[in-house]
Amino acid sequence: MSTRKATAEKRARGRGGTRARILAAARKLWFAEGPAGVTARRIAQAVGCSPTAIYLHYRNLGEVMEQLRLEGHALLAERLRAARGGGARARLEALGRAYYRFGVENPRFYALMFGLEPTPASRRAVQREMFTLMILHEAVRDGIARGELRAGLDPMVATNALWAQMHGVTSLAVSGLLLETAAGHPEAIFEAVLGSAVEGVLR
Repeated sequence: MSTRKATAEKRARGRGGTRARILAAARKLWFAEGPAGVTARRIAQAVGCSPTAIYLHYRNLGEVMEQLRLEGHALLAERLRAARGGGARARLEALGRAYYRFGVENPRFYALMFGLEPTPASRRAVQREMFTLMILHEAVRDGIARGELRAGLDPMVATNALWAQMHGVTSLAVSGLLLETAAGHPEAIFEAVLGSAVEGVLR
């Protein structure tokens, strides 16, 4: 390997390492303090660089946070792919429970993933990030094909309807509101909502 090529590869590894350290610092600050803690100055202090050096690796803080959101969606996708069920009902219920557990066990990630301000940039980010929804869509589509879900269902409409109900009750649990209104019973409420949602698409 030539000296020039070796030097270029070393620099590339260095840039990759710095990007990873910036992301790790932002993640730690977000988990510990939420949005108020994630600033260029705080990240730079943690990484040991100047605030302006961050922008050699990311366009802006928004791109840093988008990378963290993608991390969260990848973790959620792992949970959803691991959810198993024999028939359509069992599979949809398993997906719903996996979604709920991810939210309540990872509240900071969940808040970051679904707490975007409605801007054109955020809408583009959502389109890139919501590949997790396609795992639920696949289960719905397969259930329709096997005749276990109602004939005539639009797969994407049914998917979004199921997701809206799963997400809604999970968000209430993550925010702590269910603990205020139904202390000791958040999971029972989730199960009731999930059961009703799945029943609505069965034959």
